[in-house]
Amino acid sequence: MVKVEQKVTFLLWRTRCHFYFALTENFTCSFTKKSARFSFFTYGASMKFSSYLACLLMTCIFSAFAQEKVVLISGGTGGLGLATAKAFERKGWKVWAGYRGQIPEEKNIHFIYLDVTKEASVQEAVSKIIQEEGRIDALVNNAGYGLIGAEEDFSIEEVQKLLDVNFLGCLRLIQAVLPSMRSQMAGHIINISSTSGIRAVPGLGLYAASKFALEGMSESLAVTLSPWNIHVSLVEPGTVNNQWTTHCCLSSNPTKEPIYKKMSQALSEKLSKWAPGGQDCNDVAALIVKIASDDNPDLRYQTWQKAQDVVAKKLVDLTGNKMRDEQKAFFKSLIGQ
Repeated sequence: MVKVEQKVTFLLWRTRCHFYFALTENFTCSFTKKSARFSFFTYGASMKFSSYLACLLMTCIFSAFAQEKVVLISGGTGGLGLATAKAFERKGWKVWAGYRGQIPEEKNIHFIYLDVTKEASVQEAVSKIIQEEGRIDALVNNAGYGLIGAEEDFSIEEVQKLLDVNFLGCLRLIQAVLPSMRSQMAGHIINISSTSGIRAVPGLGLYAASKFALEGMSESLAVTLSPWNIHVSLVEPGTVNNQWTTHCCLSSNPTKEPIYKKMSQALSEKLSKWAPGGQDCNDVAALIVKIASDDNPDLRYQTWQKAQDVVAKKLVDLTGNKMRDEQKAFFKSLIGQ
Protein backbone atom coordinates (compact mmCIF):
# COMPACT_ATOMS: atom_id res chain seq x y z
CA MET A 1 0.00 0.00 0.00
CA VAL A 2 1.35 3.36 -0.93
CA LYS A 3 2.07 5.69 1.98
CA VAL A 4 0.01 8.87 1.66
CA GLU A 5 0.39 12.00 3.76
CA GLN A 6 -2.46 14.52 3.84
CA LYS A 7 -1.83 17.84 5.55
CA VAL A 8 -4.46 20.45 6.30
CA THR A 9 -3.25 23.71 7.82
CA PHE A 10 -5.32 26.24 9.73
CA LEU A 11 -3.58 29.49 10.59
CA LEU A 12 -4.04 30.57 14.19
CA TRP A 13 -2.75 33.62 16.05
CA ARG A 14 -1.68 34.44 19.59
CA THR A 15 -1.21 30.79 20.50
CA ARG A 16 -0.20 30.30 24.10
CA CYS A 17 -0.15 26.54 24.61
CA HIS A 18 0.80 23.25 23.01
CA PHE A 19 -1.58 20.40 22.30
CA TYR A 20 -1.04 16.91 20.98
CA PHE A 21 -3.67 14.21 20.78
CA ALA A 22 -4.44 11.02 18.90
CA LEU A 23 -7.86 10.59 17.36
CA THR A 24 -7.27 7.07 16.07
CA GLU A 25 -4.31 4.80 15.89
CA ASN A 26 -3.48 6.08 12.42
CA PHE A 27 -4.53 9.74 12.75
CA THR A 28 -2.91 12.48 14.75
CA CYS A 29 -3.40 16.21 15.15
CA SER A 30 -0.65 18.50 16.44
CA PHE A 31 -0.88 22.11 17.53
CA THR A 32 2.33 24.00 18.17
CA LYS A 33 3.01 27.34 19.84
CA LYS A 34 5.50 28.83 17.42
CA SER A 35 4.02 27.77 14.12
CA ALA A 36 0.46 28.36 15.28
CA ARG A 37 -0.75 25.62 12.94
CA PHE A 38 -2.84 22.49 13.08
CA SER A 39 -1.36 19.70 11.01
CA PHE A 40 -3.30 16.56 10.30
CA PHE A 41 -1.42 13.48 9.16
CA THR A 42 -2.92 10.25 7.92
CA TYR A 43 -1.12 7.22 6.74
CA GLY A 44 -2.63 4.74 4.38
CA ALA A 45 -4.88 5.13 1.43
CA SER A 46 -7.97 6.02 3.45
CA MET A 47 -8.97 7.92 6.56
CA LYS A 48 -11.97 7.17 8.75
CA PHE A 49 -14.69 9.74 8.18
CA SER A 50 -15.46 9.95 11.89
CA SER A 51 -11.86 10.88 12.60
CA TYR A 52 -12.02 13.61 9.99
CA LEU A 53 -15.14 15.11 11.57
CA ALA A 54 -13.61 14.88 15.02
CA CYS A 55 -10.52 16.70 13.85
CA LEU A 56 -12.54 19.49 12.26
CA LEU A 57 -14.49 19.88 15.50
CA MET A 58 -11.32 20.11 17.55
CA THR A 59 -9.95 22.65 15.09
CA CYS A 60 -12.95 24.91 15.61
CA ILE A 61 -12.70 24.56 19.39
CA PHE A 62 -9.00 25.32 19.56
CA SER A 63 -9.32 28.20 17.10
CA ALA A 64 -11.97 29.85 19.24
CA PHE A 65 -9.89 29.64 22.38
CA ALA A 66 -6.46 30.30 20.90
CA GLN A 67 -7.19 33.49 19.01
CA GLU A 68 -6.80 36.70 20.98
CA LYS A 69 -7.89 39.62 18.83
CA VAL A 70 -5.92 42.86 18.72
CA VAL A 71 -7.37 46.37 18.54
CA LEU A 72 -5.69 49.75 18.08
CA ILE A 73 -7.56 52.83 19.33
CA SER A 74 -6.40 56.38 18.59
CA GLY A 75 -7.07 59.02 21.21
CA GLY A 76 -7.32 56.29 23.83
CA THR A 77 -6.39 58.06 27.08
CA GLY A 78 -9.64 59.75 28.04
CA GLY A 79 -13.35 60.13 27.43
CA LEU A 80 -14.82 57.82 24.82
CA GLY A 81 -11.40 56.51 23.78
CA LEU A 82 -10.46 55.25 27.23
CA ALA A 83 -13.95 53.87 27.82
CA THR A 84 -13.65 51.97 24.53
CA ALA A 85 -10.22 50.62 25.46
CA LYS A 86 -11.58 49.33 28.77
CA ALA A 87 -14.61 47.79 27.07
CA PHE A 88 -12.42 45.87 24.61
CA GLU A 89 -10.16 44.70 27.43
CA ARG A 90 -13.13 43.36 29.40
CA LYS A 91 -14.14 41.31 26.37
CA GLY A 92 -10.72 39.67 26.15
CA TRP A 93 -9.15 41.72 23.36
CA LYS A 94 -5.50 42.72 23.33
CA VAL A 95 -5.78 46.51 23.51
CA TRP A 96 -3.34 49.11 22.24
CA ALA A 97 -4.38 52.71 22.93
CA GLY A 98 -2.69 55.75 21.43
CA TYR A 99 -1.54 58.59 23.65
CA ARG A 100 0.23 61.93 23.32
CA GLY A 101 0.09 63.28 26.87
CA GLN A 102 -0.43 61.72 30.28
CA ILE A 103 -0.96 57.95 30.41
CA PRO A 104 -3.75 56.66 32.68
CA GLU A 105 -3.04 53.80 35.07
CA GLU A 106 -4.61 50.78 33.41
CA LYS A 107 -2.91 47.42 33.96
CA ASN A 108 -4.20 45.45 30.98
CA ILE A 109 -4.07 48.14 28.31
CA HIS A 110 -0.94 48.82 26.27
CA PHE A 111 -0.47 52.53 25.70
CA ILE A 112 1.62 53.54 22.72
CA TYR A 113 2.72 56.99 21.62
CA LEU A 114 0.68 57.99 18.60
CA ASP A 115 0.43 61.40 16.94
CA VAL A 116 -2.00 60.91 14.05
CA THR A 117 -0.75 64.09 12.37
CA LYS A 118 2.77 62.65 11.98
CA GLU A 119 3.35 59.93 9.39
CA ALA A 120 6.45 58.65 11.17
CA SER A 121 4.61 58.33 14.48
CA VAL A 122 1.76 56.40 12.86
CA GLN A 123 4.07 54.01 11.01
CA GLU A 124 6.23 53.41 14.07
CA ALA A 125 3.22 52.62 16.30
CA VAL A 126 1.56 50.27 13.82
CA SER A 127 4.85 48.50 13.06
CA LYS A 128 5.54 47.92 16.74
CA ILE A 129 2.09 46.44 17.35
CA ILE A 130 2.33 44.11 14.36
CA GLN A 131 5.83 43.08 15.39
CA GLU A 132 4.64 42.16 18.89
CA GLU A 133 1.18 40.79 18.12
CA GLY A 134 1.47 39.55 14.57
CA ARG A 135 -1.71 41.31 13.46
CA ILE A 136 -4.23 44.09 14.04
CA ASP A 137 -7.82 42.89 13.87
CA ALA A 138 -9.58 46.19 14.44
CA LEU A 139 -8.70 49.86 14.15
CA VAL A 140 -10.84 52.42 15.99
CA ASN A 141 -10.23 55.94 14.65
CA ASN A 142 -11.31 57.97 17.66
CA ALA A 143 -8.86 60.89 17.87
CA GLY A 144 -10.44 64.23 17.04
CA TYR A 145 -11.61 67.61 18.26
CA GLY A 146 -13.97 70.42 17.29
CA LEU A 147 -13.92 74.06 16.22
CA ILE A 148 -16.69 76.31 17.51
CA GLY A 149 -17.44 79.44 15.55
CA ALA A 150 -18.33 80.88 12.16
CA GLU A 151 -16.48 79.64 9.10
CA GLU A 152 -15.34 83.20 8.34
CA ASP A 153 -13.69 83.49 11.74
CA PHE A 154 -11.11 80.75 11.27
CA SER A 155 -7.86 80.97 9.37
CA ILE A 156 -7.03 78.40 6.71
CA GLU A 157 -4.21 77.17 8.96
CA GLU A 158 -6.67 76.48 11.79
CA VAL A 159 -8.94 74.54 9.45
CA GLN A 160 -6.01 72.57 8.02
CA LYS A 161 -4.99 71.59 11.54
CA LEU A 162 -8.50 70.32 12.23
CA LEU A 163 -8.61 68.26 9.05
CA ASP A 164 -5.12 66.94 9.74
CA VAL A 165 -6.45 65.27 12.88
CA ASN A 166 -10.10 64.48 12.16
CA PHE A 167 -9.73 63.31 8.57
CA LEU A 168 -6.12 62.89 7.45
CA GLY A 169 -5.22 61.34 10.82
CA CYS A 170 -7.77 58.62 10.17
CA LEU A 171 -6.48 58.11 6.64
CA ARG A 172 -2.88 57.79 7.85
CA LEU A 173 -3.82 55.05 10.28
CA ILE A 174 -5.98 53.25 7.74
CA GLN A 175 -3.17 53.26 5.19
CA ALA A 176 -0.75 51.98 7.84
CA VAL A 177 -2.86 48.98 8.94
CA LEU A 178 -4.19 47.94 5.53
CA PRO A 179 -1.15 45.97 4.29
CA SER A 180 -1.37 43.73 7.36
CA MET A 181 -5.15 43.39 7.17
CA ARG A 182 -5.04 42.54 3.47
CA SER A 183 -2.35 39.94 4.16
CA GLN A 184 -4.44 38.27 6.86
CA MET A 185 -7.58 38.59 4.70
CA ALA A 186 -9.52 40.07 7.59
CA GLY A 187 -9.94 43.28 9.55
CA HIS A 188 -12.39 45.91 10.71
CA ILE A 189 -11.96 49.68 10.52
CA ILE A 190 -14.31 51.59 12.81
CA ASN A 191 -14.40 55.35 12.26
CA ILE A 192 -15.93 57.47 15.00
CA SER A 193 -18.07 60.01 13.22
CA SER A 194 -20.94 62.05 14.69
CA THR A 195 -24.43 63.25 13.96
CA SER A 196 -22.42 66.24 12.71
CA GLY A 197 -21.28 63.91 9.94
CA ILE A 198 -24.92 63.82 8.81
CA ARG A 199 -26.02 67.41 9.32
CA ALA A 200 -24.24 70.64 10.24
CA VAL A 201 -25.20 72.73 13.25
CA PRO A 202 -24.50 76.49 12.97
CA GLY A 203 -21.20 77.15 14.69
CA LEU A 204 -19.96 73.61 14.10
CA GLY A 205 -19.78 73.77 10.32
CA LEU A 206 -16.04 73.13 10.02
CA TYR A 207 -16.17 70.24 12.48
CA ALA A 208 -19.07 68.84 10.45
CA ALA A 209 -17.01 69.22 7.27
CA SER A 210 -14.29 66.98 8.75
CA LYS A 211 -16.87 64.34 9.66
CA PHE A 212 -18.62 64.59 6.29
CA ALA A 213 -15.24 63.83 4.70
CA LEU A 214 -14.77 60.84 6.99
CA GLU A 215 -18.23 59.54 6.11
CA GLY A 216 -17.59 59.83 2.39
CA MET A 217 -14.26 58.04 2.58
CA SER A 218 -15.77 55.29 4.72
CA GLU A 219 -18.53 54.63 2.20
CA SER A 220 -15.93 54.05 -0.50
CA LEU A 221 -13.61 51.98 1.70
CA ALA A 222 -16.47 49.68 2.70
CA VAL A 223 -16.69 48.62 -0.95
CA THR A 224 -13.09 48.72 -2.13
CA LEU A 225 -11.78 46.68 0.82
CA SER A 226 -14.43 43.96 0.53
CA PRO A 227 -12.26 41.61 -1.60
CA TRP A 228 -10.02 41.14 1.47
CA ASN A 229 -12.90 40.65 3.92
CA ILE A 230 -12.09 43.99 5.59
CA HIS A 231 -15.15 45.67 7.05
CA VAL A 232 -15.67 49.42 7.54
CA SER A 233 -18.19 50.90 9.97
CA LEU A 234 -19.15 54.41 11.03
CA VAL A 235 -20.26 55.20 14.57
CA GLU A 236 -22.45 58.29 14.87
CA PRO A 237 -22.94 59.52 18.45
CA GLY A 238 -24.95 62.59 19.32
CA THR A 239 -24.23 64.46 22.54
CA VAL A 240 -21.97 62.38 24.80
CA ASN A 241 -21.33 62.96 28.48
CA ASN A 242 -17.62 63.71 28.25
CA GLN A 243 -15.18 66.62 28.02
CA TRP A 244 -15.46 67.08 24.26
CA THR A 245 -16.68 70.68 24.53
CA THR A 246 -13.78 71.69 26.77
CA HIS A 247 -11.35 70.42 24.12
CA CYS A 248 -12.96 72.42 21.33
CA CYS A 249 -11.14 75.44 19.96
CA LEU A 250 -12.35 78.95 19.19
CA SER A 251 -10.79 81.14 16.54
CA SER A 252 -7.48 82.70 17.56
CA ASN A 253 -8.27 85.84 15.55
CA PRO A 254 -12.05 86.15 15.03
CA THR A 255 -13.70 88.89 13.05
CA LYS A 256 -15.45 91.70 14.89
CA GLU A 257 -18.89 90.65 13.64
CA PRO A 258 -21.13 90.67 16.77
CA ILE A 259 -23.51 88.00 15.43
CA TYR A 260 -20.63 85.54 15.10
CA LYS A 261 -19.49 86.32 18.63
CA LYS A 262 -22.97 85.79 20.07
CA MET A 263 -23.36 82.51 18.22
CA SER A 264 -20.01 81.13 19.36
CA GLN A 265 -20.51 82.06 22.98
CA ALA A 266 -24.09 80.80 23.15
CA LEU A 267 -23.24 77.54 21.39
CA SER A 268 -20.30 76.85 23.71
CA GLU A 269 -22.57 77.40 26.70
CA LYS A 270 -25.30 75.16 25.34
CA LEU A 271 -22.91 72.34 24.49
CA SER A 272 -21.45 72.46 27.99
CA LYS A 273 -24.94 72.49 29.48
CA TRP A 274 -26.12 69.56 27.35
CA ALA A 275 -23.07 67.34 27.99
CA PRO A 276 -24.13 66.01 31.44
CA GLY A 277 -27.40 64.84 29.92
CA GLY A 278 -25.66 63.19 26.99
CA GLN A 279 -25.14 59.51 26.35
CA ASP A 280 -22.79 57.72 28.72
CA CYS A 281 -19.35 56.95 27.21
CA ASN A 282 -19.59 53.37 28.44
CA ASP A 283 -22.76 52.79 26.44
CA VAL A 284 -21.12 54.03 23.25
CA ALA A 285 -18.00 51.97 24.01
CA ALA A 286 -20.06 48.82 24.49
CA LEU A 287 -21.63 49.35 21.07
CA ILE A 288 -18.21 49.80 19.45
CA VAL A 289 -17.02 46.47 20.87
CA LYS A 290 -20.21 44.81 19.68
CA ILE A 291 -19.64 46.21 16.18
CA ALA A 292 -16.03 44.97 16.14
CA SER A 293 -17.20 41.50 17.15
CA ASP A 294 -19.83 41.28 14.40
CA ASP A 295 -18.91 39.07 11.44
CA ASN A 296 -21.33 40.95 9.18
CA PRO A 297 -21.40 44.55 10.46
CA ASP A 298 -23.42 47.47 9.15
CA LEU A 299 -21.86 50.51 7.55
CA ARG A 300 -23.54 53.00 9.90
CA TYR A 301 -24.49 52.84 13.56
CA GLN A 302 -26.28 55.56 15.50
CA THR A 303 -25.49 55.14 19.17
CA TRP A 304 -28.91 55.99 20.62
CA GLN A 305 -32.42 57.05 19.68
CA LYS A 306 -31.69 60.78 19.54
CA ALA A 307 -28.96 60.18 16.97
CA GLN A 308 -31.29 57.95 14.96
CA ASP A 309 -33.88 60.74 14.91
CA VAL A 310 -31.34 63.19 13.45
CA VAL A 311 -30.30 60.78 10.71
CA ALA A 312 -33.91 59.87 9.91
CA LYS A 313 -34.82 63.53 9.38
CA LYS A 314 -31.93 63.99 6.95
CA LEU A 315 -32.73 60.90 4.90
CA VAL A 316 -36.34 61.88 4.19
CA ASP A 317 -35.60 65.57 3.55
CA LEU A 318 -34.56 65.33 -0.10
CA THR A 319 -34.31 69.08 -0.68
CA GLY A 320 -32.68 69.80 2.67
CA ASN A 321 -35.09 72.67 3.25
CA LYS A 322 -36.72 71.26 6.38
CA MET A 323 -33.44 70.71 8.13
CA ARG A 324 -32.14 74.09 6.93
CA ASP A 325 -35.19 75.85 8.37
CA GLU A 326 -34.85 73.91 11.61
CA GLN A 327 -31.22 75.01 11.95
CA LYS A 328 -32.16 78.60 11.12
CA ALA A 329 -34.52 78.57 14.08
CA PHE A 330 -31.75 77.22 16.29
CA PHE A 331 -29.33 79.85 14.97
CA LYS A 332 -31.81 82.64 15.82
CA SER A 333 -32.09 81.30 19.36
CA LEU A 334 -28.31 81.44 19.69
CA ILE A 335 -28.03 85.08 18.64
CA GLY A 336 -31.09 86.18 20.59
CA GLN A 337 -33.50 86.89 17.75
